[in-house]
Amino acid sequence: MFDYRLKVFDTVARRLSFTKAAEELCITQPAVTKHIKELEKQFRLRLFERAGNRIALTQGGLMVLKHTSILRDISKQLEYEISMLHESRRGTLNLGASTTIAQYVLPPLLARFHGIYQDVQLHMLNTNTEQIEQALLRKEIEPGIIEGDSKRREINYTPFARDEIVLIGRKKKKYLSISFK
Repeated sequence: MFDYRLKVFDTVARRLSFTKAAEELCITQPAVTKHIKELEKQFRLRLFERAGNRIALTQGGLMVLKHTSILRDISKQLEYEISMLHESRRGTLNLGASTTIAQYVLPPLLARFHGIYQDVQLHMLNTNTEQIEQALLRKEIEPGIIEGDSKRREINYTPFARDEIVLIGRKKKKYLSISFK
C-alpha cells in the first residue's frame, strides 16, 4: 500500500546508493533514477546531492525520509490489521540472521513457519552480527537473530537458544593446548 515512488526514495535514502536500491527492489538503476526525478519534480525540491558516484540527502530529502519512515511503518501496521480482520496472516517478514544461525538453525524452523503461514512472504538478510544489528536499527528487518555477546542499549535482546561447541582431536596426540579468551 506504500506509494511505490516513496518506497524507492526510502530505499535509496537508507542505502545512499541508487544501485543498491535497484538491487533490493529488483528493478533497474535507470528506473530508480526515474522515480526519484518524478518525486523531485512533484515536490519541486532536490532530494539528493550528487558528488561523483556518492550521494547525500539534502535538507528536503531528510524531511521526506522522516515522513517515509513513518508512512512505511503505518502501511505495515495497516496491512497487518486488515489481514487480522480476514483472519489470515498476510504480509512480509523481513528477518535477519547471522551466518551460522541462517545456515544451520533456521532452515527447519522457516520450513515449519512457511507451512503454517503460506501467505507471509519471507525475506532474510544473512550477514554478520554487527550488520544485523545495524539493519534492525535502520528498520530494514523486524526480528534479528545473532550469535554474539553484543549488547547495544537501543536493542532488546532475548535469549533464543543455547549452543554448545565441542573440540575434538586424535586420541594419540600427546599435547593439546587451547586458549579461549
